[in-house]
Amino acid sequence: MGQPAHHRESGQAAVETAIVLPLMVFMLLGVLQMTLAYQARLVNEYAAFKVARSASVYRLDCERMVRAGLMALVPTVSRAGLGSYQQRFLSAARMLLNSNTPPNAGVAIPLVRVHYRVSGYSGRPFDQQLLPTEEPMKVHVRLSYYWEYQIPFANWIITRVWLASHTGQAWATGADPITPVRRTAGAVKAANETSSEISLDVGIVRQAIGRNYFTTPLVSTWSMRMMSDPLPGAQLTGECR
Repeated sequence: MGQPAHHRESGQAAVETAIVLPLMVFMLLGVLQMTLAYQARLVNEYAAFKVARSASVYRLDCERMVRAGLMALVPTVSRAGLGSYQQRFLSAARMLLNSNTPPNAGVAIPLVRVHYRVSGYSGRPFDQQLLPTEEPMKVHVRLSYYWEYQIPFANWIITRVWLASHTGQAWATGADPITPVRRTAGAVKAANETSSEISLDVGIVRQAIGRNYFTTPLVSTWSMRMMSDPLPGAQLTGECR
């Protein structure tokens, strides 16, 4: 005699649950992680504005540009200690301004990296009236924020997909489900990113992942008119950390 119908249905339900539940958990973790990443990206847009404003007002002072970006990003930084929100904010701000590295993460990478470029520089006095055909002097900044993905498993997947899309690097173990991504490695890049910038990002990401700090660069750009001439001897293009 076969088993009763309700026993067969119960066994089928258990098998279906065992198959579907892990997928549902992964989807929820992925949605949560990407929501947090999107929030960090929005804050990074504001930080890029603050960096550009600092470059414009303080005449390409690298230290002030980096500090402006870090202060704008403090609310998105984790591992900043315990206590009230105000205490954690102050603790994170002190650590970031002191070192520009992820606080308490055990990895020596820059938390932010600023690349800037000045256009329209003529070398004439700043207050001299422009000719009708001349463009005003502007500063263009690219802010890379190495934000930490903290949701378990989702962080592992996201960082390896990013590396695969930029380098073609295979996964270290098991089957490689992102082979199609690796086949088109290097094709996924923003229009304003150069190959050298991507190489720097890849090197920093690999170093961070090797120390279990799962990150990919959140990149934002901003352009603003210069409020004064650059500092004497300041480079018109460069990188600040």
